[in-house]
Amino acid sequence: MKLIATILLLAATLSTNVQKTVAQLDAKGGKLEHCVWGILAVNFQGDTLAQLNKGKRLTPASNMKLVTTAAAYLKLGRNYTFKTQLATDGEIRDTTLFGNLYIIGGGDPLIGNLFTYLPKEDIPFGKWRKILEDKGIRRIEGDIVGDGSYFSGERRHTDWSTEDEISKDGVVPAGLTWRGEMGDSIPDGPLAAATHFRRWLIENGVPVTGEAGYVVRSATATHELTQKTSANDIPASPEAECRQEHPAPDSITTLGIANSATLNHIISITNHQSDNFCAETLLKAIGKANNGSDDYDTATAALHRALSPIGLAEASAQMRFADGSGLSRKNFVSPEFLVSVLRGMARTSFYNDYLNSLPRPGRKDGTLVARLPKAPAAVKNRIYMKSGSLGGVRCLSGYILPSDGNTRKTIAFSIMVNNYVGKSSELSQALDNLILELANEN
Repeated sequence: MKLIATILLLAATLSTNVQKTVAQLDAKGGKLEHCVWGILAVNFQGDTLAQLNKGKRLTPASNMKLVTTAAAYLKLGRNYTFKTQLATDGEIRDTTLFGNLYIIGGGDPLIGNLFTYLPKEDIPFGKWRKILEDKGIRRIEGDIVGDGSYFSGERRHTDWSTEDEISKDGVVPAGLTWRGEMGDSIPDGPLAAATHFRRWLIENGVPVTGEAGYVVRSATATHELTQKTSANDIPASPEAECRQEHPAPDSITTLGIANSATLNHIISITNHQSDNFCAETLLKAIGKANNGSDDYDTATAALHRALSPIGLAEASAQMRFADGSGLSRKNFVSPEFLVSVLRGMARTSFYNDYLNSLPRPGRKDGTLVARLPKAPAAVKNRIYMKSGSLGGVRCLSGYILPSDGNTRKTIAFSIMVNNYVGKSSELSQALDNLILELANEN
């Protein structure tokens, strides 16, 4: 009886319109004939609507963020925040701080002006200034010093291409990082954060007599390119004067702690904007929470373990995680695994948060603004999915909500295409058509 049921289920699966389209794309002369690709689409009732090579491990590109953000919810919780500590090695007399002000980062990924969706600098800097005001500090006789040592792992991922690094797609987070605009003469990192905060304080009426610098905790830390600032300005070129290095202070007094936005907000940015830096920060935070270490080997091992609450410990061990963002071509996951993550998250209290962190086609607040341009709004509003792309790689994974509101008909799907060499616009059209056919199934 079990064999008969399996045969009947397979027959039903193969009879769907979307499965017929999959077969045509994969057949001789089909658009994806020479690609390595896979698809799995299953509704919450357990009905398979389309499948091909569902267990084949493929490069997911930014679909890797679905795994990272799911694990972050499970390990850290929606209200987790990154902490930035302000401290001093000096003393406060009257309204003046005599000594250096240390900004000790805790990994907040939303500091900088690289993208318009990052908070204006007044938000994080305003929180830091409030700490000073609460201590009565109106003037600083000393340096502003950035400390990024909270994350102590690699500062460069060996899998990422030089092209990604030049475009600032590939920046490994420090514990304190200012995410600067292209052309900013100070590289991302703790010195940049200290420099911009020093400038902001002066502009907002808090005199700072010293310079900006960064903490050096070991000889290896000096491999970062950093620069000394002038009395009032950000240096105009990379040739500006040499580093302003500070040894780790023997003792400091904590002035206060500023919290980042909640994890839920950061995950929404990660998935809506496909923000690689945020994804790598989440991976490092998972590693730190698991065993206090954020190097890539340890953090990716923690990422596997973090999926245990949704029953994916064994399945996760069969996949390869190389980073958190999907920039590495050494990530290997299957459509079946991604669908298992999606379905697993649907059984948790984080489901609505996770669902709403995903972009929707045609929306200006995410990466899918140009997808499904001719589809009715009612259809596009039911589709929540993450795109992923590298050279020759195009992936789409997510949820399609039912038109009649019956949640058991919700579809979890993953389409992964590797080794495509044709026009990307033609592939996007083919994948959009698959998504629309899936939407017609519920």
